[in-house]
Amino acid sequence: MKRYLIITGDDFGFSWERNEGVMEAFNKGAITSASLLLNCTGTEEGAAMFKSSQLCPGLHLNLTEGVPIANHQYKTLTNETFNFHGMLPTPRLLDAGNIDEEEIKRELDSQIKKFIELVGRAPVYVDGHQHIHLHPKVVELFAAALKQHNIHITRFPVEINMAAKEWVNPEYMPFFLAMIEKAHVAKKVLDDYGIKTTDSFVGLSTMGRDMTPERLQKIILEAFEDAERRLSSDKRGFTTCELMTHPGYPTHRILGGFSWGSDDFGCSEDRIHEINVLSSPEMKDFYKQNNIELVSHSILLS
Repeated sequence: MKRYLIITGDDFGFSWERNEGVMEAFNKGAITSASLLLNCTGTEEGAAMFKSSQLCPGLHLNLTEGVPIANHQYKTLTNETFNFHGMLPTPRLLDAGNIDEEEIKRELDSQIKKFIELVGRAPVYVDGHQHIHLHPKVVELFAAALKQHNIHITRFPVEINMAAKEWVNPEYMPFFLAMIEKAHVAKKVLDDYGIKTTDSFVGLSTMGRDMTPERLQKIILEAFEDAERRLSSDKRGFTTCELMTHPGYPTHRILGGFSWGSDDFGCSEDRIHEINVLSSPEMKDFYKQNNIELVSHSILLS
């Protein structure tokens, strides 16, 4: 069975440094798609890079960091500084029912429309910054917005055997496992709205310095073999997998990123490390030896 691997560069548009790294990775054949943040210092440059290249354009829907896109002062979706509440507070507020769904709807629609305005076309796919698109209080609003704008592809960030990845920082594991649980629940909603995903997904366990050629090869093979077992009777003759990555160059602490600057993740040298691993001869040989073809999200349109 043919194996199609989509390699996505997340947080495109975060800064000029991130954009430079994403495009370097793309030009080296190391990634195939990129997910654009709309409220960052490199957003407009990233949108222009979509227009001048064959990089597959995606929207990185953001409800957790920075300022919103809608020209509206939200009462519940943002804090007293009119920034989103943050990666950890936002899900807690959603869980408690303290964020108005009408404000979520407005922001979803505004971000899709802003992407179309900047790029000149709708995104091929939409995923969620920090996977917020699959939160139980967001996923149906998200799926309805995609359907309204004739977008049919998103991310299903479930990496199998996640708890067994002993190299992952144990501080991150509860967040990853809780998010995977939410994703499983959200899948029925996506299916009901006709929103497609890849057959498998990897990348939670290989962010930054946790990424090595050996680990990437292990998780990618596990993902394809699992998908092939589940879909053995599928008449398509192929399976698909998405690898989530974060290539780039370190962003300036104050001058790049969101309205308040960049966090440690954005400033880290780990962004360069990912470029080097993804474009390494070891990975290119691995793809050839294991019948893996690198493709973009456009493969899911057929």
